[in-house]
Amino acid sequence: MRFIFLALALASAPARAVAQTAVNPDLLADWVRNRLAVLTYIDAMPDSATNFRPAKGVRTLAGQFDHIVTTNLDVAAVALRGLKTAPVLADSTTYLHDKVALRKYAADTYDYFLTALKEATPAQLKRPVAIYGQPPQPAGRLVALALEHSVWTLGQVVPYLRLNGVTPPAYKMPF
Repeated sequence: MRFIFLALALASAPARAVAQTAVNPDLLADWVRNRLAVLTYIDAMPDSATNFRPAKGVRTLAGQFDHIVTTNLDVAAVALRGLKTAPVLADSTTYLHDKVALRKYAADTYDYFLTALKEATPAQLKRPVAIYGQPPQPAGRLVALALEHSVWTLGQVVPYLRLNGVTPPAYKMPF
């Protein structure tokens, strides 16, 4: 009987090892939820609102979304993948003025980010990285800060939508 139990335990060990990731599953779920929230907000905005600014000197609505997703792209490329710069996933002269192109760019940046996050090793997450002129800090911390930045900036989008006659989509908290 002990032999059967040991054989079953050893047989299942490789499957468990493959399924594990260095990233906390709750953090990964939060990033997936954040992706959905940003895409839902983009879907809710009127096509005519991409260049809308609630006041002089602030970002356009499309610029706010660009600010969210390009920051995420930078963190994925530089902090997680160790690249010097982020890859170019779209042409800003197009996606900053076209809702469909903006949504595609946002989806592509989140896909890039989520893939980099899922593939990150414990060593990559601990590696100190200097980005945006800040002192080096662990890549894993930059991932958490990028999520905070994304949620914060998405909150700034609410008045943009309201001023365009749109009720912002409900934010889906996991509690």
